[in-house]
Amino acid sequence: MPRQIVAVDPTFGQRLKELREQRGLSLRRLGQRVHCSHGYLWDLEAGGKRPSLSVVTLLDAALDAGGQLSALVRTVSADSGGQLAPSAEPVGVPGAGLEFASDWRHGVVAATTLWREDMQRRDLLVGTGFNATLFLTPALRWLTTRLDERPAMDGDRLVGAPDVETVRQITNVYRILDNQYGGAHVRDGLVRFLNTDVAPMLQGRYDARTGTALFSAAAEATQLAGWASYDVGMHGLAQRYLVQALRLAAAAGDQPLGAEILAAMSHQAAYLGASVEAVDLARAAGRTAAEAGVGAIQAESAVLEAQGHAVGGDEAACADALDRAERAFDRADRTSAPQWIGYFDESYLAAKFGHCFSALGRGELAVRFASRSLQMDGRRFARGRQFNLALLAVAHAQSGEFEQASSVGVQAVEAAEGLGSVRSRDYLAALAARLAPHVGLPAVREFSERARPVLQAA
Repeated sequence: MPRQIVAVDPTFGQRLKELREQRGLSLRRLGQRVHCSHGYLWDLEAGGKRPSLSVVTLLDAALDAGGQLSALVRTVSADSGGQLAPSAEPVGVPGAGLEFASDWRHGVVAATTLWREDMQRRDLLVGTGFNATLFLTPALRWLTTRLDERPAMDGDRLVGAPDVETVRQITNVYRILDNQYGGAHVRDGLVRFLNTDVAPMLQGRYDARTGTALFSAAAEATQLAGWASYDVGMHGLAQRYLVQALRLAAAAGDQPLGAEILAAMSHQAAYLGASVEAVDLARAAGRTAAEAGVGAIQAESAVLEAQGHAVGGDEAACADALDRAERAFDRADRTSAPQWIGYFDESYLAAKFGHCFSALGRGELAVRFASRSLQMDGRRFARGRQFNLALLAVAHAQSGEFEQASSVGVQAVEAAEGLGSVRSRDYLAALAARLAPHVGLPAVREFSERARPVLQAA
């Protein structure tokens, strides 16, 4: 991963001052709320210091700013010189979809607006930037919100249990297709379904019992849309879908699904190199899963925490989290787990162990676990199989086994053909870059030639 630094919009200091004065807070009083000195805050407002991502999150929460300050600070590649791209947020939709609404009615407005904007103004939303810290305020609000809203509406269209079941069944079909063919093959259809079918249901007429089930089903579909967006490289848009999915799950009081959404946030943060946020989100997922009593999600959360530590280079913390993940997995009653976590089995756990050891540069251990990860249903989880083949190839390369890496890499290329997944190509690109210095070897040259058409199609 490229080295990341914190980049701050030039308007940050002025906006911080405006928000503080609007709330009637002195520098000293605000400092007490966020555990910073008033002198440090004065420097932030004057532009003399650059805030840390954690301080910005605390400031947003203390000033009830709804993510306004976090939107002005993000991690960027050091190669960019630390400047925020002018187009990081599209004109007309700043912060769209990033808010965790104060009540479920506003949550319906936020979610349905996101779906509609995605259908009508996708060209603007596709360019939205990703900032892992913008996950933290929604995660905090999830942890501190009473999950007892029991939504009910008195709109024109009557919504009943068959409607809710339809949403669940259609979402499940899209999930199966996503696992087999990649996010590009399902994302547009799923967003259209949310906008044309699910939105009118949320705005219809239902009692609290039906409303709770409906919001849970809508959250599940919204999370899958976020996951598909993540898979095709629309990271800022994926972030918005996951935030809105979490708010819908909160309205439903669905703790297991909330934990799974927090885990997905951690997954995306780790993939993009935001190790600290990945760890925090995984811990929030683990806490929620423990409260819900779902051992499989506790195990998943622990292994995602481990991956966050691995991305950050903390081998000891990674090992501790992996141990907890293994113990939680052994204790879990997976027969009673929600059907949407059916992917989390021994092969998935082994793959995550492999990713951790690969991130830490421990190729020999990564090979062991990546090999185990291939004992999976490759037809049902075709995309996952491609990921695991690429992981095994990289692990072989890390161990200096370049011919073996190339041989497995060719299998990964074949598995990627037909997949609508940017992540699958990213993994192949990382392998190609690692093998490039050894292109003199016939096996490496064969891999490079086979991979070139797939990578050029990106």
